[in-house]
Amino acid sequence: MGVISSALNSALENLGRATMDVGNNGLLAGYSVWKKCCKITTDYLKVSPVTGGGNAWSIVTGNLFNISMGIAASLSILFFVIGWLNESIDVRNNFTLENMFRFFIRYIITATLIVNSLALVRGTVDCSTALVSVVNVSSSSMTGTEVENVFDDLIQKMEDDDANGTQWLGTGIISMIAGLFGGIVILVCGVQLILAVLSRLFKMYLCIPFGPVALSSFAGGHTISQTGISWIRTLLAYALEAVVIAIAIRISFGLFADGGSMVSSEGASGALGAILTIVEYCLPMITACACVKGAEATVRRCLGLG
Repeated sequence: MGVISSALNSALENLGRATMDVGNNGLLAGYSVWKKCCKITTDYLKVSPVTGGGNAWSIVTGNLFNISMGIAASLSILFFVIGWLNESIDVRNNFTLENMFRFFIRYIITATLIVNSLALVRGTVDCSTALVSVVNVSSSSMTGTEVENVFDDLIQKMEDDDANGTQWLGTGIISMIAGLFGGIVILVCGVQLILAVLSRLFKMYLCIPFGPVALSSFAGGHTISQTGISWIRTLLAYALEAVVIAIAIRISFGLFADGGSMVSSEGASGALGAILTIVEYCLPMITACACVKGAEATVRRCLGLG
């Protein structure tokens, strides 16, 4: 009976180790995809929409932008007339020569903004790109230390505790399920990082052609000019969002650089140790993804951009 029990115990231990390897491989597979996603994310953070957007920049600044300029020229005259009428027929105010000069000066400023709207966009995105380069975020700072076997400490702990075959099998099954789930979580976080950066870039491109039309509203003054103010705020928010994303990535991985500041698997074995090991491994990725997703809301609230 002792031989059979020993053989069964050894078989369960080997099966437990094998299932732990499956969970470890699933986790490392997700981590490999994460590293590639980090590289894509950092590349798109550092790229300037002016020079690194491929055909996108030529599309939004080509015929579409020229049509917008033509519409803006007509709308600026219309808004000028509307603003003039709003103030000239106001019985509470005297429409003086000073008011006339103020209207023409405002129209000249509006025309200048429309003509130089593309230069305004270029200057804004160049400043944001320069700020991102100062933050100096890199894919290596987002991947951390290479780990070949995530469950090394857990295995060593179980060997020291002289765990039986049943404990090995139970821990192995939990490790396999948790490892595969953790790999999927890391994969989803990596994809969401890419989507956050590309979404920001897409929204900025989409904002550019409407610039001249929005800026033409300054010719009307007062409440009419809120359209132009909203466009400028939106452009600034999208430009600064790249800087906030870069800062969020650096801060999130700086908080969990030691890999165990909040959750530690040391001293825990069995199923609890396996779960804590997975959480400890995935926590920096989850935190980075959460911080990046909140970048747009953060910059809008901090700078009052709407």
